[in-house]
Amino acid sequence: MAFSPSRSGQSVIEVLIAIFILASMSTAAFVLLSSTFVEGLVASERTRAEDLLTNGFEAVRQIRDTSFDNLDAGTHGLSETDGIWTFSGSEDVTNAFHRSVDITTIDDATREVTVAVTWTNRLGRTEERAVTTRLTNWRTPMIPAASNCYGYTVTGDWMNPIVIGNADIGAGNQGTDVVVNLPYAYVSGVAASSGKPDLFVFDVSVPTAPMLVSSVDVGAGGMNTLSISGDYLYAASPNDDQEFLVFDVSDPRSPSLVAHTNPTGSADGLTVIVKGSLAVLGRSSSTNSEIYFYDVTDPTVPSLLATFETDDSINDFATNATHVFAAGDSSAEGLTIFDVTNPLVPIQVSATDIGEENKSIAYNEPGTLFVGQEDALVTVDVADPTAPIVTAAVATGTEIKDMVCTSNNLLFTGTDSSTKEFIALDISDLNALSEYSSLNFPQVVSGIDFAANMVFAAVRSNDALRIITSSP
Repeated sequence: MAFSPSRSGQSVIEVLIAIFILASMSTAAFVLLSSTFVEGLVASERTRAEDLLTNGFEAVRQIRDTSFDNLDAGTHGLSETDGIWTFSGSEDVTNAFHRSVDITTIDDATREVTVAVTWTNRLGRTEERAVTTRLTNWRTPMIPAASNCYGYTVTGDWMNPIVIGNADIGAGNQGTDVVVNLPYAYVSGVAASSGKPDLFVFDVSVPTAPMLVSSVDVGAGGMNTLSISGDYLYAASPNDDQEFLVFDVSDPRSPSLVAHTNPTGSADGLTVIVKGSLAVLGRSSSTNSEIYFYDVTDPTVPSLLATFETDDSINDFATNATHVFAAGDSSAEGLTIFDVTNPLVPIQVSATDIGEENKSIAYNEPGTLFVGQEDALVTVDVADPTAPIVTAAVATGTEIKDMVCTSNNLLFTGTDSSTKEFIALDISDLNALSEYSSLNFPQVVSGIDFAANMVFAAVRSNDALRIITSSP
Protein backbone atom coordinates (compact mmCIF):
# COMPACT_ATOMS: atom_id res chain seq x y z
CA MET A 1 0.00 0.00 0.00
CA ALA A 2 1.30 3.44 -0.95
CA PHE A 3 1.96 6.00 1.87
CA SER A 4 -0.71 8.76 2.18
CA PRO A 5 0.38 12.00 3.94
CA SER A 6 -3.24 13.26 4.24
CA ARG A 7 -4.41 10.16 6.14
CA SER A 8 -1.44 10.43 8.54
CA GLY A 9 -2.25 14.07 9.27
CA GLN A 10 -5.91 13.20 9.85
CA SER A 11 -4.93 10.47 12.33
CA VAL A 12 -2.80 12.90 14.35
CA ILE A 13 -5.68 15.37 14.51
CA GLU A 14 -8.08 12.64 15.63
CA VAL A 15 -5.67 11.61 18.39
CA LEU A 16 -5.33 15.21 19.57
CA ILE A 17 -9.10 15.66 19.60
CA ALA A 18 -9.53 12.44 21.58
CA ILE A 19 -6.90 13.54 24.08
CA PHE A 20 -8.65 16.91 24.47
CA ILE A 21 -12.02 15.25 25.01
CA LEU A 22 -10.59 12.86 27.58
CA ALA A 23 -8.83 15.70 29.36
CA SER A 24 -12.04 17.77 29.41
CA MET A 25 -14.03 14.83 30.74
CA SER A 26 -11.43 14.17 33.41
CA THR A 27 -11.42 17.81 34.44
CA ALA A 28 -15.22 17.88 34.59
CA ALA A 29 -15.27 14.69 36.62
CA PHE A 30 -12.65 16.09 38.96
CA VAL A 31 -14.58 19.33 39.36
CA LEU A 32 -17.82 17.40 39.95
CA LEU A 33 -16.21 15.10 42.50
CA SER A 34 -14.51 18.03 44.19
CA SER A 35 -17.79 19.98 44.31
CA THR A 36 -19.66 16.98 45.72
CA PHE A 37 -16.94 16.45 48.29
CA VAL A 38 -17.04 20.09 49.37
CA GLU A 39 -20.86 20.10 49.51
CA GLY A 40 -20.66 17.02 51.72
CA LEU A 41 -18.24 18.81 54.03
CA VAL A 42 -20.52 21.88 54.15
CA ALA A 43 -23.53 19.68 54.99
CA SER A 44 -21.48 17.96 57.68
CA GLU A 45 -20.62 21.36 59.15
CA ARG A 46 -24.29 22.30 59.28
CA THR A 47 -25.12 19.06 61.05
CA ARG A 48 -22.40 19.81 63.58
CA ALA A 49 -23.87 23.28 64.10
CA GLU A 50 -27.34 21.79 64.72
CA ASP A 51 -25.82 19.42 67.29
CA LEU A 52 -24.20 22.36 69.07
CA LEU A 53 -27.56 24.17 69.11
CA THR A 54 -29.32 21.18 70.67
CA ASN A 55 -26.51 20.67 73.14
CA GLY A 56 -26.63 24.37 73.99
CA PHE A 57 -30.34 24.29 74.86
CA GLU A 58 -29.83 21.21 77.01
CA ALA A 59 -27.05 23.06 78.83
CA VAL A 60 -29.23 26.13 79.41
CA ARG A 61 -32.06 23.96 80.76
CA GLN A 62 -29.63 22.33 83.18
CA ILE A 63 -28.48 25.78 84.32
CA ARG A 64 -32.14 26.81 84.72
CA ASP A 65 -32.91 23.68 86.75
CA THR A 66 -29.95 24.33 89.06
CA SER A 67 -31.21 27.85 89.78
CA PHE A 68 -33.48 30.05 87.72
CA ASP A 69 -31.55 33.05 89.05
CA ASN A 70 -28.56 31.88 86.97
CA LEU A 71 -30.37 32.95 83.79
CA ASP A 72 -29.00 36.49 83.83
CA ALA A 73 -29.95 38.77 80.96
CA GLY A 74 -27.12 39.21 78.46
CA THR A 75 -24.96 37.22 76.05
CA HIS A 76 -23.06 34.22 77.39
CA GLY A 77 -20.77 31.38 76.39
CA LEU A 78 -21.03 27.86 77.84
CA SER A 79 -18.52 25.81 79.80
CA GLU A 80 -18.77 22.19 81.01
CA THR A 81 -16.89 20.63 83.92
CA ASP A 82 -17.65 17.06 85.00
CA GLY A 83 -21.04 17.20 83.32
CA ILE A 84 -22.02 20.50 84.98
CA TRP A 85 -22.74 23.44 82.70
CA THR A 86 -22.17 27.10 83.57
CA PHE A 87 -22.06 30.37 81.69
CA SER A 88 -18.57 31.61 80.81
CA GLY A 89 -17.62 34.67 78.79
CA SER A 90 -19.69 35.91 75.88
CA GLU A 91 -19.25 32.85 73.63
CA ASP A 92 -17.62 29.43 73.49
CA VAL A 93 -15.64 28.05 70.55
CA THR A 94 -15.50 24.41 69.44
CA ASN A 95 -13.43 23.58 66.35
CA ALA A 96 -14.05 27.02 64.80
CA PHE A 97 -17.77 26.96 65.68
CA HIS A 98 -18.69 30.03 67.75
CA ARG A 99 -21.71 29.53 70.05
CA SER A 100 -23.49 32.20 72.09
CA VAL A 101 -26.54 32.24 74.38
CA ASP A 102 -28.57 35.45 74.47
CA ILE A 103 -31.02 35.82 77.38
CA THR A 104 -33.79 38.41 77.65
CA THR A 105 -35.99 38.86 80.74
CA ILE A 106 -39.72 38.61 79.91
CA ASP A 107 -41.01 38.64 83.49
CA ASP A 108 -40.00 37.35 86.92
CA ALA A 109 -40.65 33.76 85.90
CA THR A 110 -39.84 33.79 82.16
CA ARG A 111 -36.70 34.21 80.06
CA GLU A 112 -36.41 34.31 76.27
CA VAL A 113 -33.36 32.31 75.21
CA THR A 114 -31.64 32.41 71.81
CA VAL A 115 -28.82 29.98 71.09
CA ALA A 116 -26.78 30.89 67.99
CA VAL A 117 -23.90 29.09 66.25
CA THR A 118 -21.74 30.81 63.59
CA TRP A 119 -18.83 29.48 61.52
CA THR A 120 -16.96 29.95 58.24
CA ASN A 121 -17.68 27.07 55.89
CA ARG A 122 -15.32 25.33 53.43
CA LEU A 123 -16.31 27.80 50.74
CA GLY A 124 -15.22 30.74 52.87
CA ARG A 125 -18.75 31.91 53.58
CA THR A 126 -20.06 32.79 57.05
CA GLU A 127 -23.07 30.73 58.15
CA GLU A 128 -25.32 30.97 61.21
CA ARG A 129 -27.93 28.79 62.87
CA ALA A 130 -30.09 30.21 65.67
CA VAL A 131 -33.17 29.06 67.61
CA THR A 132 -35.24 31.03 70.13
CA THR A 133 -37.57 29.73 72.85
CA ARG A 134 -38.85 30.68 76.29
CA LEU A 135 -37.90 29.00 79.54
CA THR A 136 -39.90 29.36 82.74
CA ASN A 137 -39.19 29.05 86.42
CA TRP A 138 -41.14 25.83 86.73
CA ARG A 139 -40.29 25.58 90.43
CA THR A 140 -42.36 28.71 91.09
CA PRO A 141 -45.91 27.78 92.17
CA MET A 142 -48.25 28.63 89.33
CA ILE A 143 -51.53 27.44 90.84
CA PRO A 144 -53.64 30.37 92.08
CA ALA A 145 -55.05 30.65 95.58
CA ALA A 146 -58.36 31.85 94.15
CA SER A 147 -59.61 29.54 91.45
CA ASN A 148 -59.21 30.67 87.85
CA CYS A 149 -57.80 34.12 88.64
CA TYR A 150 -54.07 34.64 88.93
CA GLY A 151 -51.92 37.17 90.74
CA TYR A 152 -49.43 37.22 87.88
CA THR A 153 -49.06 40.17 85.55
CA VAL A 154 -49.15 39.57 81.81
CA THR A 155 -46.50 41.22 79.65
CA GLY A 156 -46.08 42.04 75.99
CA ASP A 157 -48.74 42.89 73.44
CA TRP A 158 -51.88 40.88 74.23
CA MET A 159 -53.84 42.91 71.70
CA ASN A 160 -52.02 40.72 69.19
CA PRO A 161 -51.78 37.24 70.75
CA ILE A 162 -49.86 34.54 68.89
CA VAL A 163 -49.78 30.74 69.00
CA ILE A 164 -46.24 29.60 69.76
CA GLY A 165 -46.79 25.87 70.25
CA ASN A 166 -49.25 23.05 69.73
CA ALA A 167 -49.47 19.31 70.35
CA ASP A 168 -51.46 16.40 68.97
CA ILE A 169 -53.16 13.70 71.07
CA GLY A 170 -53.82 11.27 68.21
CA ALA A 171 -56.55 10.61 65.68
CA GLY A 172 -59.99 10.03 67.16
CA ASN A 173 -59.25 12.01 70.34
CA GLN A 174 -60.60 15.41 71.38
CA GLY A 175 -59.20 17.69 74.06
CA THR A 176 -61.57 18.66 76.88
CA ASP A 177 -59.52 20.47 79.53
CA VAL A 178 -55.99 21.49 80.48
CA VAL A 179 -54.25 22.31 83.77
CA VAL A 180 -50.65 23.43 84.10
CA ASN A 181 -48.04 22.89 86.77
CA LEU A 182 -44.85 23.89 84.99
CA PRO A 183 -42.95 22.39 83.32
CA TYR A 184 -45.88 20.07 82.61
CA ALA A 185 -49.31 20.54 81.04
CA TYR A 186 -52.00 17.91 81.64
CA VAL A 187 -54.64 17.52 78.92
CA SER A 188 -57.82 15.46 79.31
CA GLY A 189 -59.70 14.02 76.38
CA VAL A 190 -62.54 11.92 75.09
CA ALA A 191 -62.29 9.44 72.24
CA ALA A 192 -64.51 7.42 69.96
CA SER A 193 -62.79 4.24 71.14
CA SER A 194 -62.47 3.12 74.77
CA GLY A 195 -59.01 1.78 73.99
CA LYS A 196 -57.49 5.21 73.40
CA PRO A 197 -55.70 7.28 76.07
CA ASP A 198 -57.68 9.91 77.98
CA LEU A 199 -54.95 11.74 79.94
CA PHE A 200 -51.94 13.25 78.20
CA VAL A 201 -48.92 14.78 79.92
CA PHE A 202 -46.73 17.22 77.98
CA ASP A 203 -43.36 18.66 78.90
CA VAL A 204 -43.77 22.33 77.98
CA SER A 205 -40.40 23.56 79.23
CA VAL A 206 -39.86 24.50 75.58
CA PRO A 207 -43.29 26.01 74.79
CA THR A 208 -42.60 26.11 71.06
CA ALA A 209 -42.20 22.33 71.02
CA PRO A 210 -44.41 20.58 73.62
CA MET A 211 -43.30 16.97 74.09
CA LEU A 212 -45.68 14.16 75.06
CA VAL A 213 -44.07 12.27 77.95
CA SER A 214 -46.90 10.00 79.10
CA SER A 215 -50.55 9.06 78.60
CA VAL A 216 -53.16 7.04 80.48
CA ASP A 217 -56.26 5.17 79.30
CA VAL A 218 -59.10 5.17 81.87
CA GLY A 219 -61.55 3.21 79.76
CA ALA A 220 -64.89 4.21 78.26
CA GLY A 221 -66.01 7.80 78.40
CA GLY A 222 -62.70 9.59 78.84
CA MET A 223 -62.56 12.67 81.07
CA ASN A 224 -64.28 16.06 81.01
CA THR A 225 -62.30 18.30 83.38
CA LEU A 226 -59.18 18.37 85.55
CA SER A 227 -57.96 19.99 88.76
CA ILE A 228 -54.47 19.67 90.24
CA SER A 229 -53.21 20.00 93.80
CA GLY A 230 -49.68 19.08 94.82
CA ASP A 231 -48.75 15.61 93.57
CA TYR A 232 -52.33 14.65 92.69
CA LEU A 233 -54.50 15.26 89.67
CA TYR A 234 -58.29 14.99 89.97
CA ALA A 235 -60.70 14.36 87.10
CA ALA A 236 -64.43 14.31 86.37
CA SER A 237 -65.47 11.56 83.97
CA PRO A 238 -68.64 10.49 82.12
CA ASN A 239 -67.68 6.86 82.86
CA ASP A 240 -70.58 5.42 84.90
CA ASP A 241 -68.25 3.35 87.06
CA GLN A 242 -65.75 6.08 87.93
CA GLU A 243 -67.08 9.61 87.64
CA PHE A 244 -64.43 10.90 90.09
CA LEU A 245 -60.80 9.89 89.54
CA VAL A 246 -57.51 10.60 91.32
CA PHE A 247 -54.05 10.27 89.74
CA ASP A 248 -50.66 10.31 91.42
CA VAL A 249 -48.55 12.65 89.28
CA SER A 250 -45.54 12.94 91.58
CA ASP A 251 -43.67 11.62 88.54
CA PRO A 252 -45.45 13.28 85.61
CA ARG A 253 -43.69 10.92 83.22
CA SER A 254 -45.39 7.97 84.92
CA PRO A 255 -48.83 9.01 86.25
CA SER A 256 -50.96 6.34 87.90
CA LEU A 257 -54.66 6.08 88.76
CA VAL A 258 -54.75 5.63 92.55
CA ALA A 259 -58.45 6.09 93.36
CA HIS A 260 -61.90 6.46 91.84
CA THR A 261 -65.47 6.64 93.10
CA ASN A 262 -68.80 5.61 91.62
CA PRO A 263 -71.52 7.97 92.90
CA THR A 264 -75.11 6.79 92.90
CA GLY A 265 -76.77 6.70 89.49
CA SER A 266 -75.40 7.05 85.99
CA ALA A 267 -75.09 10.84 85.70
CA ASP A 268 -71.85 12.03 84.11
CA GLY A 269 -69.09 13.72 86.05
CA LEU A 270 -68.86 17.16 84.43
CA THR A 271 -66.50 19.21 86.59
CA VAL A 272 -64.19 18.98 89.59
CA ILE A 273 -62.21 21.35 91.81
CA VAL A 274 -59.80 20.81 94.68
CA LYS A 275 -59.25 23.20 97.57
CA GLY A 276 -56.80 21.94 100.16
CA SER A 277 -58.16 18.67 101.55
CA LEU A 278 -61.54 19.21 99.90
CA ALA A 279 -62.56 17.99 96.43
CA VAL A 280 -65.91 18.83 94.85
CA LEU A 281 -67.52 16.92 91.96
CA GLY A 282 -70.28 18.33 89.76
CA ARG A 283 -72.54 16.00 87.77
CA SER A 284 -75.14 16.18 85.04
CA SER A 285 -78.80 16.52 85.95
CA SER A 286 -80.48 13.41 87.37
CA THR A 287 -82.80 12.24 90.12
CA ASN A 288 -79.73 11.96 92.35
CA SER A 289 -77.49 14.67 93.79
CA GLU A 290 -75.50 16.91 91.43
CA ILE A 291 -72.81 18.09 93.89
CA TYR A 292 -70.50 15.78 95.88
CA PHE A 293 -67.99 16.90 98.52
CA TYR A 294 -65.04 14.59 99.27
CA ASP A 295 -62.38 14.64 101.96
CA VAL A 296 -59.09 14.00 100.15
CA THR A 297 -56.76 14.37 103.11
CA ASP A 298 -55.52 11.02 101.81
CA PRO A 299 -56.08 11.35 98.05
CA THR A 300 -55.81 7.59 97.58
CA VAL A 301 -58.89 7.09 99.79
CA PRO A 302 -61.49 9.80 99.00
CA SER A 303 -64.18 9.97 101.68
CA LEU A 304 -67.65 11.30 100.83
CA LEU A 305 -68.63 14.17 103.15
CA ALA A 306 -71.91 15.50 101.75
CA THR A 307 -74.11 15.72 98.67
CA PHE A 308 -76.47 18.43 97.45
CA GLU A 309 -79.25 18.42 94.87
CA THR A 310 -79.85 21.24 92.42
CA ASP A 311 -82.41 21.65 89.66
CA ASP A 312 -79.98 20.89 86.87
CA SER A 313 -76.41 20.05 85.78
CA ILE A 314 -73.37 21.60 87.48
CA ASN A 315 -70.83 22.77 84.90
CA ASP A 316 -68.02 24.53 86.77
CA PHE A 317 -66.67 25.55 90.18
CA ALA A 318 -64.63 28.38 91.64
CA THR A 319 -63.30 28.93 95.16
CA ASN A 320 -61.95 31.54 97.49
CA ALA A 321 -60.53 31.11 100.99
CA THR A 322 -63.89 30.29 102.57
CA HIS A 323 -66.43 29.43 99.88
CA VAL A 324 -67.10 27.20 96.88
CA PHE A 325 -69.12 28.69 94.01
CA ALA A 326 -71.04 26.36 91.65
CA ALA A 327 -72.28 27.37 88.18
CA GLY A 328 -75.09 25.30 86.71
CA ASP A 329 -77.92 25.12 84.21
CA SER A 330 -80.73 25.56 86.74
CA SER A 331 -83.08 28.46 86.06
CA ALA A 332 -83.69 28.89 89.80
CA GLU A 333 -80.31 27.90 91.25
CA GLY A 334 -77.83 28.79 88.52
CA LEU A 335 -75.35 30.07 91.11
CA THR A 336 -75.04 28.01 94.29
CA ILE A 337 -72.64 29.02 97.07
CA PHE A 338 -71.26 26.88 99.91
CA ASP A 339 -69.45 27.92 103.06
CA VAL A 340 -66.47 25.58 103.53
CA THR A 341 -64.80 27.39 106.41
CA ASN A 342 -64.96 23.95 108.01
CA PRO A 343 -64.18 21.78 104.97
CA LEU A 344 -65.56 18.69 106.69
CA VAL A 345 -68.99 20.34 107.00
CA PRO A 346 -69.91 22.23 103.79
CA ILE A 347 -72.98 24.43 104.21
CA GLN A 348 -75.12 25.81 101.39
CA VAL A 349 -75.61 29.54 102.03
CA SER A 350 -77.37 30.70 98.85
CA ALA A 351 -78.89 29.60 95.54
CA THR A 352 -79.58 32.35 93.03
CA ASP A 353 -81.07 32.74 89.57
CA ILE A 354 -78.66 34.89 87.55
CA GLY A 355 -80.24 34.45 84.15
CA GLU A 356 -79.26 31.91 81.52
CA GLU A 357 -77.58 28.54 81.83
CA ASN A 358 -74.17 29.05 83.42
CA LYS A 359 -71.25 27.19 81.83
CA SER A 360 -68.10 28.55 83.50
CA ILE A 361 -67.06 30.58 86.53
CA ALA A 362 -64.03 32.37 87.98
CA TYR A 363 -63.51 34.19 91.28
CA ASN A 364 -61.46 37.38 91.47
CA GLU A 365 -60.46 39.12 94.68
CA PRO A 366 -61.79 40.90 96.60
CA GLY A 367 -65.29 39.65 95.83
CA THR A 368 -66.24 39.34 92.16
CA LEU A 369 -67.45 36.36 90.19
CA PHE A 370 -67.23 36.16 86.41
CA VAL A 371 -69.86 33.77 85.08
CA GLY A 372 -69.81 32.57 81.48
CA GLN A 373 -73.21 31.85 80.00
CA GLU A 374 -74.53 30.66 76.65
CA ASP A 375 -74.16 34.08 75.03
CA ALA A 376 -73.10 36.48 77.78
CA LEU A 377 -70.58 37.18 80.51
CA VAL A 378 -72.05 38.20 83.87
CA THR A 379 -70.28 39.82 86.83
CA VAL A 380 -71.60 39.07 90.30
CA ASP A 381 -70.76 40.82 93.57
CA VAL A 382 -70.28 38.13 96.24
CA ALA A 383 -68.89 40.32 99.01
CA ASP A 384 -71.84 38.85 100.91
CA PRO A 385 -72.02 35.23 99.72
CA THR A 386 -75.48 34.84 101.22
CA ALA A 387 -76.84 37.56 98.92
CA PRO A 388 -75.01 37.66 95.56
CA ILE A 389 -75.83 40.62 93.30
CA VAL A 390 -75.54 40.70 89.50
CA THR A 391 -73.73 43.95 88.72
CA ALA A 392 -73.23 43.80 84.96
CA ALA A 393 -73.67 41.65 81.88
CA VAL A 394 -72.17 41.88 78.42
CA ALA A 395 -73.39 40.01 75.34
CA THR A 396 -70.72 37.76 73.85
CA GLY A 397 -72.73 36.03 71.14
CA THR A 398 -71.00 32.80 72.09
CA GLU A 399 -70.88 30.30 74.94
CA ILE A 400 -67.94 30.78 77.29
CA LYS A 401 -66.63 27.29 78.05
CA ASP A 402 -63.81 28.20 80.44
CA MET A 403 -61.87 31.25 81.63
CA VAL A 404 -58.88 32.58 83.56
CA CYS A 405 -58.11 36.14 84.59
CA THR A 406 -54.93 38.01 85.50
CA SER A 407 -53.96 40.81 87.85
CA ASN A 408 -53.82 43.44 85.13
CA ASN A 409 -57.43 43.22 84.06
CA LEU A 410 -57.45 40.66 81.27
CA LEU A 411 -59.88 37.75 81.20
CA PHE A 412 -58.95 34.93 78.81
CA THR A 413 -61.84 32.77 77.63
CA GLY A 414 -62.39 29.62 75.60
CA THR A 415 -65.59 29.68 73.55
CA ASP A 416 -67.66 27.76 71.00
CA SER A 417 -67.59 30.63 68.51
CA SER A 418 -66.88 29.55 64.94
CA THR A 419 -64.53 32.49 64.39
CA LYS A 420 -63.26 33.47 67.87
CA GLU A 421 -62.64 30.34 69.90
CA PHE A 422 -60.17 32.30 72.05
CA ILE A 423 -61.26 35.73 73.30
CA ALA A 424 -59.42 38.08 75.67
CA LEU A 425 -61.66 40.57 77.48
CA ASP A 426 -60.74 43.87 79.12
CA ILE A 427 -62.21 43.75 82.64
CA SER A 428 -60.72 47.00 83.96
CA ASP A 429 -64.24 48.45 84.11
CA LEU A 430 -66.58 45.80 85.48
CA ASN A 431 -69.57 47.76 84.21
CA ALA A 432 -68.25 48.00 80.66
CA LEU A 433 -66.42 44.79 79.73
CA SER A 434 -65.04 44.81 76.19
CA GLU A 435 -63.26 42.52 73.76
CA TYR A 436 -59.50 43.04 73.80
CA SER A 437 -58.35 40.47 71.21
CA SER A 438 -59.21 37.07 69.76
CA LEU A 439 -57.92 34.08 67.81
CA ASN A 440 -59.64 31.64 65.48
CA PHE A 441 -59.07 27.90 65.96
CA PRO A 442 -60.48 24.97 63.95
CA GLN A 443 -62.62 23.75 66.87
CA VAL A 444 -64.15 24.80 70.21
CA VAL A 445 -61.77 25.76 73.03
CA SER A 446 -63.23 23.76 75.93
CA GLY A 447 -60.56 24.30 78.60
CA ILE A 448 -58.05 27.00 79.46
CA ASP A 449 -55.25 27.66 81.96
CA PHE A 450 -52.51 30.24 82.48
CA ALA A 451 -48.83 30.16 83.48
CA ALA A 452 -45.74 32.33 82.88
CA ASN A 453 -47.44 34.78 80.50
CA MET A 454 -48.85 31.92 78.43
CA VAL A 455 -52.41 30.70 77.94
CA PHE A 456 -52.79 26.95 77.51
CA ALA A 457 -55.93 25.98 75.59
CA ALA A 458 -57.58 22.57 75.19
CA VAL A 459 -59.21 22.30 71.77
CA ARG A 460 -61.96 19.87 70.77
CA SER A 461 -59.81 18.16 68.15
CA ASN A 462 -56.85 15.78 68.06
CA ASP A 463 -54.63 18.87 67.71
CA ALA A 464 -55.69 19.45 71.28
CA LEU A 465 -53.10 21.65 72.97
CA ARG A 466 -52.44 25.23 71.89
CA ILE A 467 -50.00 27.54 73.68
CA ILE A 468 -50.71 31.25 73.28
CA THR A 469 -48.67 34.25 74.33
CA SER A 470 -48.34 37.95 73.63
CA SER A 471 -46.53 39.50 70.71
CA PRO A 472 -43.16 40.97 71.73
